[in-house]
Amino acid sequence: MNMLNLWAEIIPESSAGGFRIGQHLSSIPDLREPILVVNLQEEREKREKGLKSININEALSNSDGWICQKISSDSQKLDGHKVFYYKDRIVLLEFNSDDILFEIFVFEGYKGKFLDKFEIGTRLSDLREHFELDYDNGDELNYPSESSSVKGIGFYGAEESLEDNLEQKIMGFCVHNWSLQV
Repeated sequence: MNMLNLWAEIIPESSAGGFRIGQHLSSIPDLREPILVVNLQEEREKREKGLKSININEALSNSDGWICQKISSDSQKLDGHKVFYYKDRIVLLEFNSDDILFEIFVFEGYKGKFLDKFEIGTRLSDLREHFELDYDNGDELNYPSESSSVKGIGFYGAEESLEDNLEQKIMGFCVHNWSLQV
C-alpha cells in the first residue's frame, strides 16, 4: 500500500486511500516530489514582513497533484510534522516528525467505503446501527463511543452533534492512530 487509490476500503486504525497507518514517508513514491512544498513558518514570516506569501487554500483549489505543508511549531506534538494534500483536499496524509503516517483524512471525491456500506454523502446517523457516536467539539469529528470495539476512525459531518442535526451527511473520514502522533 503505497499508491493513491480513491476506491480503497476505509479500515479503522489501519488504512484508507491506498495508504497504511504506520508506514514511512519514504515508502510512498508519489510523495517524493510534490508539486509544491509550503513551509508554514516561512510563509508566516513573509506575511509579517509584508512580502507576498503562498496562499495554501488557493494553491490547493488549483492543484492537480500532491502539495506538502511543513509545520514548524513551538508544540512538540506538531513540530516537524508534514501534511500532504491531494488535489483540493480529497486525501490528506499527516506524518509525525519521524515521517510516520498517523492520520489519513478522505473527503468529497473519495469513492472508497467503510464497512462496504458507508461513504461520503451517507447519513451520519446510519452509523448508529453499528455503534453509538460521540461528538468531539475540539476535533469537530464524531467518533465511535468509548463502549464500541471500533477505534481509530472519526467521521466529519456538519461540525455539530447528531442530536443537534440528525440529518447531517458524512463529509469525510479520519483513519488514525493517535499513539503515533508524536
